Amino acid sequence: MKRIIGAGGLMVLLLTSGCATQEFVKSQTDPLAERLGKLEQKVNDLEGKAGLSDADKAAIKAADDKAQQALDAANKLSVDTQKAEAAAQRAEAAADRAEAAAQQAQHEEKKSEKLFKLEQKK
Repeated sequence: MKRIIGAGGLMVLLLTSGCATQEFVKSQTDPLAERLGKLEQKVNDLEGKAGLSDADKAAIKAADDKAQQALDAANKLSVDTQKAEAAAQRAEAAADRAEAAAQQAQHEEKKSEKLFKLEQKK
């Protein structure tokens, strides 16, 4: 009985000791939320002060579009390169198999010649 009560008490202790209270979580996250709010305000102020003209915004958009196109082209090239490398590996493996088959054929040819010569002698 004492063991069951002791085990139950230990379970309660373990279950309650690992939980964070709402106050603790709030005390940890509130300073971060304040810092994020201040940083967002600074970013908004800087964006407002920058005062980009419509032409500047259009140029930035065009540059962004070109950068995206270049990224897409690079990704496509990467995929094509991977496909080419895979095809080259398959071709190399086929060449290795063909070379092994040729060596086997030469070996069989030599055996046939020997057998033929032995038959000739009989």
